[in-house]
Amino acid sequence: MLHIDLIQRVLWLVIIGLQVAILLIMTGRRLYRNFPAVYCYLLIGLAQSPLMYFVYQAKGYESWAAYWTAWVSQGVVVLARWTAVCELCHTILGPFRGVWALTWRVLAVIGATALSVAVIFGGHDYTRLINTFDLGLEFSIATVLVAFFAFTRFYDIGVSPALRSMGIAFCMYSCLRAFNDTVLQTFLRNYAKTWSVVDGVTYVSTLTLVCAAVYVYQAQPAQAVNLLPGGTYAAFVPQANERLIALNEHLRQILKGPTGGKV
Repeated sequence: MLHIDLIQRVLWLVIIGLQVAILLIMTGRRLYRNFPAVYCYLLIGLAQSPLMYFVYQAKGYESWAAYWTAWVSQGVVVLARWTAVCELCHTILGPFRGVWALTWRVLAVIGATALSVAVIFGGHDYTRLINTFDLGLEFSIATVLVAFFAFTRFYDIGVSPALRSMGIAFCMYSCLRAFNDTVLQTFLRNYAKTWSVVDGVTYVSTLTLVCAAVYVYQAQPAQAVNLLPGGTYAAFVPQANERLIALNEHLRQILKGPTGGKV
């Protein structure tokens, strides 16, 4: 038991160090302008660590105060990560106004459906309500990211390595947290400390990927590029991109969005 407690303290220190490092990099390079939601998510996550430390010290690890503080604060953190994921999707698909107008609606439906299924069919009682809600949020984030990257892959949409790494990091963490939440619902308090260690290791991996992503990220200046005639694209653009151009224009007309995206 003491061994697990020591591992938890070491993981907390590593997590705080990585969070501070990422925030310093983003502040120094002014990336908070490009990714305000990611920046806020990291700030909220950084504030959660000392909050939980003081609650654990004052009330004990297995107290009800610690239980509710942990899950309520985690709910806020997961909602902040959900916003960061939406921002990541918009960064990649935002220039395609018609496609994005449909995409955000589809992603919202996928996320809401995954969340509803987890909450309704989670088989929880009142002591597991927050845990089941967290499971639904994590599952919805993972589902949205998998669907989103499948879409970009199918239509051959360019995604920078930094943005891809950030998306993989969020997806990986949500998948493993959803798995851990499922196990925690089965074994509950007997598994709580082990779950905390596994979660900490996973979060360290996630922050490492995010740190590498923001370190190498190069902001691309916005450019207004006019679309070439459709016949020109046929000569050098993959067929998937032709379908994307047509889809973007069609959706822009249907959804009455702003001027169509640029390719």
